[in-house]
Amino acid sequence: MRIPGFAAGLGAVIGAVLAFVGSAIFMLVAAVLVFSDDPPTPELMRSPEFMKTIMENYAIVGASVVGTAAALVGVPLIVAKLTRTSIKEGLGFRGAPLVTFVVGPIGILALGPTSEQLVSLMKWLLPNATFNALESIAALVNAHPAWMLWPIIALSPGIAEEVFFRGLVQRSAGFGWRAIVISGVSFSFFHMDPHHVAGVLPLGFYLAWLGARTGTTLVPIVAHIVNNSAALLAAKIVDVESMADETMPIWVMPIGWVIAGVCIYVIWRSTKDRARWIGPAGEPDAALDPRKKSLSPDWRIVRVTGAHEEVLGYVRGAVATEGAEVHGRFQPGPAWEELSRFVAELDAPVGSEAHREAHEALAGFTVQDLQSGQSLPRAAFRVTGERVRFRALPAGTDDATTSRDATSSNVPLGEAAPASAGPTSDGGA
Repeated sequence: MRIPGFAAGLGAVIGAVLAFVGSAIFMLVAAVLVFSDDPPTPELMRSPEFMKTIMENYAIVGASVVGTAAALVGVPLIVAKLTRTSIKEGLGFRGAPLVTFVVGPIGILALGPTSEQLVSLMKWLLPNATFNALESIAALVNAHPAWMLWPIIALSPGIAEEVFFRGLVQRSAGFGWRAIVISGVSFSFFHMDPHHVAGVLPLGFYLAWLGARTGTTLVPIVAHIVNNSAALLAAKIVDVESMADETMPIWVMPIGWVIAGVCIYVIWRSTKDRARWIGPAGEPDAALDPRKKSLSPDWRIVRVTGAHEEVLGYVRGAVATEGAEVHGRFQPGPAWEELSRFVAELDAPVGSEAHREAHEALAGFTVQDLQSGQSLPRAAFRVTGERVRFRALPAGTDDATTSRDATSSNVPLGEAAPASAGPTSDGGA
């Protein structure tokens, strides 16, 4: 399920504008508070020294970062809410193979030398085409300890920018190269300063590919935070001014490319099951079928235990039938590999050990509408190959009635009920 393209585009424009406006307003308010006891004169405010003082002041810069982050995170959440899109699916707050969270950050660090070389090239080609953003960051890093800087240099940008660019902008455009280019370029140009834009560009493309391949925004968030944290740590260990004057040898770049290539290959191998990791947002027909406006096309079979969530699979292109059943295509979820054999064992005779084991293993699963987030109190579902069907069951149905109702068709349906309802004689989830 994606956020509709027009809504996402409009939200992206509004969000970008609000990010700059919010940054300026928060920065202005903080500056007024900081200089309230000793207001600067108009002449002093026009001097380069005063601007340097502003950019080194932690409270002022921190307020600016908060204003930017509020817009970059708030707008996508509002757009998802207004379009009745699942925040989890629409913005990509999904799981991914553990190895991607480890290898993804290594890949972006390996591209660091390339980023440095591009910044050096821009400084050589267009030395005056800059707002001195990188120099301002260096002055800020020199003025404060790393533990104070980490929230505003690594944590906040890593979360906010990825939610906006990889969540709102990229996922609404899909998972192909077009979406990667849009996301990578827009992310890079958001940094405004031409020198900074050049350095961010390869990192933006890598983060965009990472989001497209893993099907989640969480992996790019981790990679972004790790990259900025490493840059902050390096600036603290090595003198910032010497770092600005010296660039890594050009021969380091190919080594970084090899490392990044290995990381990309590992991530590619670990996410070969595209339907499983991308989920409903990867489907081209994720929009509501106009012929069935009363029925959401996207459902999932899920079991929630406290804060833990297991997704058995997704129902795609759901269509209601005259028999009160809903039919659709089945997409395996992260829990399918572990539990699929129990789904197959629902065909075993009622009362057999295999049927009982399947019933116990699948107890607690329910069918949930991804559009509204609401779950059916009781439902029966059946997965047959690439097809799935389910239907709501009346509340308070006893075991015998449930068993007859769930097996009344040619192929029995597995029982789906909330965990609090307990197991039933039909043995499904």
